[in-house]
Amino acid sequence: MLELKNIRKSFDDVHVLNGVNLRLERGFVYTLKGGNGSGKTTLLNIISGFLAPSQGTVEFKGKKIARFAPYRVNRLGIGRTFQDLRLATQMTVYENILLALEKKLFASPDKKQQKQADGILEKVSLSEKRDELAGEISYGQQKLLTIGCCIANNADLLLIDEPVAGIDRENLVKITNLVMQLKQEGKTILQIEHNTGYISATSDLVLQMEKGVIAC
Repeated sequence: MLELKNIRKSFDDVHVLNGVNLRLERGFVYTLKGGNGSGKTTLLNIISGFLAPSQGTVEFKGKKIARFAPYRVNRLGIGRTFQDLRLATQMTVYENILLALEKKLFASPDKKQQKQADGILEKVSLSEKRDELAGEISYGQQKLLTIGCCIANNADLLLIDEPVAGIDRENLVKITNLVMQLKQEGKTILQIEHNTGYISATSDLVLQMEKGVIAC
């Protein structure tokens, strides 16, 4: 599904990625581990189009996408969450899901889109929070919402940055179950995480990243 070949990234004289090679197969959960500065988030930024590699190729479903804009990458089926969440905090939980659906800006959702949004909220355990502002639900619920937005984008590959860091036990369990459900549906997930229990419960393969390279 996704193949990275000799991905390198430098910022001036700082070498962050030093020849990353990686192949992801459909329907598996991959977890990136490594210390701060090892290049994990930079790698996700390159895959999702927020950064261009200094060298190397990114292929998604056979298409070279290394220098595509983020919106083009997203339309091809790659969804992304961020550590800083990037939700529309002054809009409701329901409205955030509607924004992620393919619809015209400011247009009223049709019945099909309303049904899709309600189904996604049920899947991510946020139906009861439907009409609350995204900025007023708990941090764990906000993380569920960001994954819900990826689902709304109809992403085949989900890039998830620290899904359970800093959240309560109840929402950790919900995210664990959600990730396993998405895997069963054939989604591919590449996640950054440090929680060992969560990693053991969800991961098919753990990838250790050190000094800008990956060792399985």
